[in-house]
Amino acid sequence: MKKSLVAALATATSATAVLLAGPATPATAASAFCDRTTPSTSILFYKTGSGEAGTGTLSAGRWQYEGALDLPAGYTHAAASRDSLLLYDKNTGDAEVGTFRDGQYNRTRTFEDFSTGWTFIEASGDSVIFYNGNSGHGVTGTLKNGAFRHVRAYDNFSTGWGTMAASCDTLVAAARHGSSAPWSNVGFGTLKNGVYRDTGSIPKDDYLGQLTATQDSVLSLAKTGGQLEFRVSDATDGSGIDFRKIGTSGIWDKVGRTSDSLFFYKNDGTAWTSTLVNGDYANVGPLPDVSSGWSLIEGGV
Repeated sequence: MKKSLVAALATATSATAVLLAGPATPATAASAFCDRTTPSTSILFYKTGSGEAGTGTLSAGRWQYEGALDLPAGYTHAAASRDSLLLYDKNTGDAEVGTFRDGQYNRTRTFEDFSTGWTFIEASGDSVIFYNGNSGHGVTGTLKNGAFRHVRAYDNFSTGWGTMAASCDTLVAAARHGSSAPWSNVGFGTLKNGVYRDTGSIPKDDYLGQLTATQDSVLSLAKTGGQLEFRVSDATDGSGIDFRKIGTSGIWDKVGRTSDSLFFYKNDGTAWTSTLVNGDYANVGPLPDVSSGWSLIEGGV
């Protein structure tokens, strides 16, 4: 780590049948947007209480510091697409959007009228989905070139989806029914051109865990005792979801992503990076001197 986030901030000036009820839509071709654009290496670190933030790049598991930001405090969610970043406060409905390229974030617009209470906000290569797990309501739109554009509203998503992640063109979600039940439903579909289309589901009879995704793969982390059990799957074209166990690790509090890499983080500042490409996971190694207390870690795909 050539420059730590500690040092950086010290110098700062300051969703599936499954989501959708009803018959599945046949899988469609891969996203043309993903095929013709450059994968994202940008990643943001943000503290909700203070608004402190730092950005950099993470490619092939290698971190490079870019700069520090002084953002508004209070954001509870972040979603990064291939070239843009959206930040949102679920309590007030305040939000902002901007370009997010080469580790640099530049705000283009702020909002004060987003609906409050969204449970998840997830971005694919060119699109973003807002989901409320209590009501089953959702909104999708495009998120590219530093702009958010609303495309469609949904009132028939299943309720209770407890985790979701999006690759460049595919959204995967899992639901757990009851506090002691396994994550018994896994649904998936395409998320591109500002629209979500359900393509299928798979049954699960054991605990799947939280999800995160790179541009073509998805990782699940299931807490089992004092460890996390890792599983990976391909995640392209709204199909091919088939999780396989790859091993275990210690407990991590958060996992950030870029198009080919993962950033594992403990709230005390312990950090580790890995790669996840074509469904293949590989460790890279620890990062020293990372600041403690980051609330959000969000990278593009």
